[in-house]
Amino acid sequence: MKYKKVDHQITDKLRAIVGAENIVTDPEALENYSHDETPLYSSMPEIAVKCTSTEQVSGVMRIAHENCIPVTPRGGGTCLSAGAVPVYGGIVLSLEKMTKIIEIDRDNMMVVVETGIVTEQLGKELAKQGLFFPPDPVSLDSCTIGGNIAECAGGPRAMKYGVTRNYVTGIVAVLADGSVAKMGGKLLKNVTGYDLINLIVGSEGTLAIVTEATIRILPLPKIVVDLLIPFVCVEDATNFTVELLQTDIMPAAIEFMEGDVVRIVSKYLKKEIPYMNANAHTIVEVDGNEKPKIQAIYSRIGDLALRHGALDVLVGEGTRDRDKIWEPRKKIGDTLKDLTKNVTREDLVVPKKQIPQLIRGLKNCAKKYEAKVFAFGHLGDGNIHADVSVEKTKQLTASEIDKMRREMYETAISLGGTITAEHGVGLSKIPYIGIAIEEKQIDLMRKIKTIFDPKNILNPGKIFPNS
Repeated sequence: MKYKKVDHQITDKLRAIVGAENIVTDPEALENYSHDETPLYSSMPEIAVKCTSTEQVSGVMRIAHENCIPVTPRGGGTCLSAGAVPVYGGIVLSLEKMTKIIEIDRDNMMVVVETGIVTEQLGKELAKQGLFFPPDPVSLDSCTIGGNIAECAGGPRAMKYGVTRNYVTGIVAVLADGSVAKMGGKLLKNVTGYDLINLIVGSEGTLAIVTEATIRILPLPKIVVDLLIPFVCVEDATNFTVELLQTDIMPAAIEFMEGDVVRIVSKYLKKEIPYMNANAHTIVEVDGNEKPKIQAIYSRIGDLALRHGALDVLVGEGTRDRDKIWEPRKKIGDTLKDLTKNVTREDLVVPKKQIPQLIRGLKNCAKKYEAKVFAFGHLGDGNIHADVSVEKTKQLTASEIDKMRREMYETAISLGGTITAEHGVGLSKIPYIGIAIEEKQIDLMRKIKTIFDPKNILNPGKIFPNS
């Protein structure tokens, strides 16, 4: 497909739709729209357009469709698979100004929002009314609901509460030709035709641009307690988790940090972290509404952890103590960005019992290339993030990085896992999708893409090999 460049005439048409203040053409300002949070990937757009309504998004897409101009939708720019990188230049269509909470409907326990709203901001507004939206990516202070929908984001609480897909009951979507489709609503059940909403959720902006979402919400738990439980090794932490999830207890989260991660975060924070010599730290979160029940639950969890060799069980009941427990986990991204030379950020998932084997395999693989793996993530659902870094003075070739990543993915697949749990395929994992899913499945996906976007202008260059 040959794309047209954004010329002065097109720019004038876009300016007429969104206003001059919402057009970005200055190269220095455009640089912010050339990348997301994925290391090593960037590509300059020709123009960035900030829309403030569904009608404006529709207008921009009509122009793009008529002129065959590629469009990269963008929320908070926090993607970790280069999904928001404008591979073919063209237009970056930003929803950063579409931040309204249209309605909080307590009677139906639904909220209707524009999808540019930051996830944390939505959470704060819901909390004022004793409500919450459970998915909680670690980047929730900067990621948007639209990005959550595009990637089907999860986060630490996904184990108990599920992922974004489990909460979106209605959407307003702008299609590639600029037409607007309204799907679903404030409905907990709906089998009227194919489930197009859940096809679009997780489609990484390649099928439609979601501008408005109706989202199921829950009562905010009155009590939340976090436990920091250090173990001597990953095997002990995994065995504890597996047995815990066989009981009638359902924690809100079971997070994991390998010892190397804890120690480098301690260096970044310039302070001691409890039991930083332990090789596996877990954070177990429990929530509910009755304090005696919560205390009984975390007492049982503590006893089980000690039986599996835990070095201690530290309890955080108040906000201050809970923040101290979570601080190292939430600072991992900043730490690794500041103190290491990252070559790839992986998002693997395997059956929980296989996590120790996965981490050993990843470390052995990285060692061949004089690289180091920093492993952390969501122990409760088998989703391990593996940041791979080298010494500041070392340079890996593109071929070496490719070989290393391929070996890592093959390790995960050999253990019954796959190559991405919540970051998406985006641009960065395209060369490897063929080892994770069969060609027939890829072919079906291509056909769906063609129906939604026959000119291939919506986030082109993502997901599909040789697109």
